[in-house]
Amino acid sequence: MTLLNNNNQFFFIGHRGTRVGFDENTIEAFQIAIDSGANYIEFDVRATKDKKIIIFHDEKLNRITNLSGAIKDFNLEEIKTFKTKITGSKIPLLSEIFEIFKNKINFMIHLKQAELMKDVIKMIKTKDLTKNCVISERKLSVLKMIHHHDHQIKTCYNITHGKDLSLQEFLKKGEKKKLPFRPTLINLKSDLITKRFINLCHENEILALSWDFLNTQHPLKKIIELIEMKIDGILFDNYKNITIIKKWLKEKKI
Repeated sequence: MTLLNNNNQFFFIGHRGTRVGFDENTIEAFQIAIDSGANYIEFDVRATKDKKIIIFHDEKLNRITNLSGAIKDFNLEEIKTFKTKITGSKIPLLSEIFEIFKNKINFMIHLKQAELMKDVIKMIKTKDLTKNCVISERKLSVLKMIHHHDHQIKTCYNITHGKDLSLQEFLKKGEKKKLPFRPTLINLKSDLITKRFINLCHENEILALSWDFLNTQHPLKKIIELIEMKIDGILFDNYKNITIIKKWLKEKKI
């Protein structure tokens, strides 16, 4: 199996850094995830009105900041003045995150706009971070283009809301090993994960990830259940759970 590391290391991924206790997709959220034992931070990238690449999940400012309006309607200089709701943090640039956290963590970059693909790849290569980055997308066709553009770039297909290949199509085609493209990883919502899904990922030399534990009644119980099913990694919404699961894994020696 093609792995992103040489020792079968489990993927402890800080989902948007963390979504608990800090504003997501901020420097502070990324730092607490790293301090808690994450080996990847996941974040979303969008373009400002003047085509600068920033870290932000939503199309609009409303949920995360005290302002309203769409990201695409503001230039970077304006966005630099905006503050997040909980910690009063600024919205970071992709280049800034690379500079601050290079050699400290690996990066999973969720393209919210497919047209940013080439600019993101260029920045990854300029910063000499090819081995430390995964690009994720909801469109398998975009990931295929990324692979053709640079086969060293690792890719992750967000299949839960996938545009080119549904979960049911993956299960059918995966059994026949006739997938249109094999990304490095596939990420599926936690309540949709089955042993069959994980097995088919592995049979097709794909690593399986799981996300969305924020509204789960017993997130730690669910995470442990998935680990026992041989999931390859978790996108943690709560940074505190990274430390807990790492300790549990050490004690269980899984």
